[in-house]
Amino acid sequence: MAGVPAASPAAAADRPGPAAGADASGWVGSWGTAPAPAAPDGISRDGLDDRTVRMVAHTSIGGRELRLRLSHAYGTGPLTLGRTTVALTVPGSPAAVVPGSTRQVTFDGGAAETTVPAGSEAVSDPVAFDVPAGADLTVSVHLPEPTGPTTWHWLAQQRGHVSGPGDHTGDEAGAAFTRTETSWFFLTGVDVRGADAHGTVPQGSVVAIGDSQTDGVGSTPDGNGRWPDALARRLAADPATAGVGVLNKGIGGNRVLRDGTETDRPQRGTRALGRLDRDAIAQAGVRTVVLYEGVNDLQLAPHASADDVLAGLRTMAQRLRERGIRVLVGTLTPFKDSPFWTADAERARVELNTALRTAPEFDAVVDFDAAVRDPADPQRVRAAYDSGDHIHLNDAGYRALADAVPTAGLTGAAGRAPTTDRRLP
Repeated sequence: MAGVPAASPAAAADRPGPAAGADASGWVGSWGTAPAPAAPDGISRDGLDDRTVRMVAHTSIGGRELRLRLSHAYGTGPLTLGRTTVALTVPGSPAAVVPGSTRQVTFDGGAAETTVPAGSEAVSDPVAFDVPAGADLTVSVHLPEPTGPTTWHWLAQQRGHVSGPGDHTGDEAGAAFTRTETSWFFLTGVDVRGADAHGTVPQGSVVAIGDSQTDGVGSTPDGNGRWPDALARRLAADPATAGVGVLNKGIGGNRVLRDGTETDRPQRGTRALGRLDRDAIAQAGVRTVVLYEGVNDLQLAPHASADDVLAGLRTMAQRLRERGIRVLVGTLTPFKDSPFWTADAERARVELNTALRTAPEFDAVVDFDAAVRDPADPQRVRAAYDSGDHIHLNDAGYRALADAVPTAGLTGAAGRAPTTDRRLP
């Protein structure tokens, strides 16, 4: 279906969300990213006209069918989505697709294109496709008319491509795709249903809400080295959790309490409190949400207090648990010597982490701080995990975060933790 209303930044915090769990038709999220407004300038603000965008989505779980989600949440007028295809990506060549793997994607019961009102999203018809777990899918979308400012995800850590004029959605080679971008345009989700080729049935999904740490800044481009990616691989390797999808809804620069603005990088997106319904509760099959956010509230002006951030995280946890969704909360990792570090921000980080470790509003606490801090200087990240800017992690650091996430009960219902000590390794 097309034209599904998206949550507005102002109304999302108050709008009730749907019940948790796989939807009635069995869809579960396999890949996702969070949409954000266009930047003040550049391709996202200028928009696209008679161009084909080709983007890679790395699946966490497989299935026998898929559907795509494309967001126009921040558009200024109607968006025409032209011919759209999905295919398997040629390894190492994200602009090329595996010959013979291309399938057309339709909307509204078989239409080759659709129009999406501003503020809405389009969900495609089901596509018969043998979706492998842990694989790269190439999604190509022709945009036949001027899009206006795009809804996008700016820090993809993944190469995508924009063609010259025309519909190149059926091209197997990548010659027409002359421009490289490390962003996703309009594409925000891939859902799957049905057992995959190995007989694994989708069980539900884990949604990671966060900022640039969850977005994977500092990880290897095209390497799927973000911590949600590492978590997905960990889940897939365990028969007890194979079939649990992981959706990455991190946005670089995002905050719990404050939206990005025209003077303060709009691409930082709607505050976590305001996008919770759209980016977590409304996702297909969501059973658990990991909240790992707050450092930007503490380090960026106007600075929030630890109490303010804690109150925001508690509000999100309450809203999620009311819908039967389990909530894990992550402590904030060290960032001394990064450009925005101050003694005041450090004190607030320690205060917030101390409160989170014993707060009863969460089903479990994931001590990301303990997982990556330097034992000799806990205000700093371990050198072996530092990407080089002293706040974002490298691939090894993000694997350490993923290893700290408890995997038991990820598809269970929310409820009070059984012990008073909920700190986890």
